[in-house]
Amino acid sequence: MALRKWTFITDSEDAELRLDQVIAKRTDLSRRAAREALKLGGIQVDRKRVKVASKALKEGLEIRVAFDPDLPPVPDMPIPIVFEDTWLLAVDKPAGLPTQGTYASDRHDLLALLKTQRPDLKTFLHHRLDQGTSGLLVLAKDPKANAGLAKAFASRDLVKLYLVRITAPLEACTIEAPIGRVRGADPGRFGCSGDLIDPKSARTDFRPATAEESAGLVPGYWVVARIHTGRTHQIRVHLNHLGRPVLGDGLYGGNASPQLWLHAWRLELKHPVSGEDLLLEAPPTRFRA
Repeated sequence: MALRKWTFITDSEDAELRLDQVIAKRTDLSRRAAREALKLGGIQVDRKRVKVASKALKEGLEIRVAFDPDLPPVPDMPIPIVFEDTWLLAVDKPAGLPTQGTYASDRHDLLALLKTQRPDLKTFLHHRLDQGTSGLLVLAKDPKANAGLAKAFASRDLVKLYLVRITAPLEACTIEAPIGRVRGADPGRFGCSGDLIDPKSARTDFRPATAEESAGLVPGYWVVARIHTGRTHQIRVHLNHLGRPVLGDGLYGGNASPQLWLHAWRLELKHPVSGEDLLLEAPPTRFRA
């Protein structure tokens, strides 16, 4: 059973009930399932997550309900640390783990897991990786570093490289094609052509991986991608546009595979506080032969 979502506005009758009662009344969830959705963070009242089943309501509130009965147990796995100092934390995000909370949960993601393992740690997020993508993610730990990192990502003053396995050879090329949400697509996806909602410019460089870069990896067609913009699903959409979808990317035409063969590999940037050059790398261990 897939993710289920409801949105409704409370009326005068709802204002006399508990939140879990209103959810059970206005959706087809039981009160028990409503309380489970609340516990996981799948309920929003006027766009804010709420977890209190007895929350007092009033008329005219927007209630968003998201419930996924197939959610696995809340993850409990060590997050590999690639680099850490007073200002920055760079981690190697496991594949299958969302970067931040989803519609149905704010407990099944990387940020929630870090908060559980490091409750004293405050982080600032400036880029994300798709749920199926593994690899390097850099977080600021301090307001000063946060401002510098925000400036670097906004100005594109950094180099982000990904390793990707595709289904056919691809020569070195640069693609500049706008990316927008495909209107009416279910499930939701993005594209470079057709009826797009709010398309934005996007540029990606592709080149075949060298023998040294792909040494030890499962044999196949490996490319290195450098993104100059940060659009949602950018590498996946651009490769699909080129007729070379990512292996395992069913949403964008990739051949079937148990995993998405996409890994955030390297990040080159200046330290946002010290100004020193940093080269951070998350080895693609899950793709080893």
